[in-house]
Amino acid sequence: MTSTRGNAGVDRRQFIKSVTAVGAAGALNGLPLAQAQGATKTLKFGHMLPPDQVHHKAIALFGDELAKVSGGKMKLDIFPSSQMGSIAEMLQSVQAGSLSMSMAVPAWYSSFMKPLDAFTLPYLVGNEDKLRPALDGSLGSQIAKYGEPAGFKVLGYLLLGARSIVNKQRPVNKPEDCKGLKLRVINSPVYLATFRALGANPVAMDPSELYLALQQGVVDGFEFPLPDLVAQKLYEVAKYLSLDRHVTDFFIISTSVKSWNALSPQEQGWVTAAMKTATDWQWKTQPQEIANALTKLKTLMTVNEITPENKKLFIDVTKPVYAQFEPSIGKDFLQLAITELN
Repeated sequence: MTSTRGNAGVDRRQFIKSVTAVGAAGALNGLPLAQAQGATKTLKFGHMLPPDQVHHKAIALFGDELAKVSGGKMKLDIFPSSQMGSIAEMLQSVQAGSLSMSMAVPAWYSSFMKPLDAFTLPYLVGNEDKLRPALDGSLGSQIAKYGEPAGFKVLGYLLLGARSIVNKQRPVNKPEDCKGLKLRVINSPVYLATFRALGANPVAMDPSELYLALQQGVVDGFEFPLPDLVAQKLYEVAKYLSLDRHVTDFFIISTSVKSWNALSPQEQGWVTAAMKTATDWQWKTQPQEIANALTKLKTLMTVNEITPENKKLFIDVTKPVYAQFEPSIGKDFLQLAITELN
């Protein structure tokens, strides 16, 4: 069965330091090679979210399915809540082969695959219903092609949902309402450029640092998906939620190419089948999670929709960001994303 371990059992800095040595040993998951060749292979999945969140439940389902389809020959240990390090550290550990799996939104992966900046461009997704089919089709195939030279084997996708602006100072209805706000964003040049275009002062920061930064006034606000806003109780340190829906986000789950190639074809089949069961469940479940989160947040915060007329103002003022990043994203891939998601 899947296990979830507490903070006390993990020295994450020690784990990060072991990346090079373990990767060189060629172990799938940080186990000694002799054990990795035994009856049971234990995979390690590290992520940043709390264990009561639906994405963690999807990963737990993946672990349960993996144990079932493999007849107990493979199992999964899950390390939530950034126990294995920051998002960037976990991706580096996956790339090196010392952490079996992790997940992050495209903005984090773009450090390794620049074309994935396309998914961080503001207001790219015009029709959210098209996201899953696109990721299961041509867009997803292209992401996988970008991943392999960078050392990542893409295993699946989980829906996160629309990201919106949250802050302690005032409602945001028009771009000028962002002026001067210190807003935490993912450490992505696209996010930084987008919020500068809106007149905000963006601050790159790992989400594990956000609650305290809001509490201490280091930042005025942030941009986040609604279920994560609830799960991390960030409504306790912010007051206004403005539903501009600038990005419709998703997690990319990956292992390393090296770890994947260390599995037998049969083991690869088990992982693929278990992942499909888990991701199918999560994509069906997440829309209701988003709706539930919004209902709850309306009782805890001041929530405002953006009118269509004002939404156009946001789109127009951030349009130059597309031209700025088209050369690094690639014109063909950007056009594919625009076509597939609208």
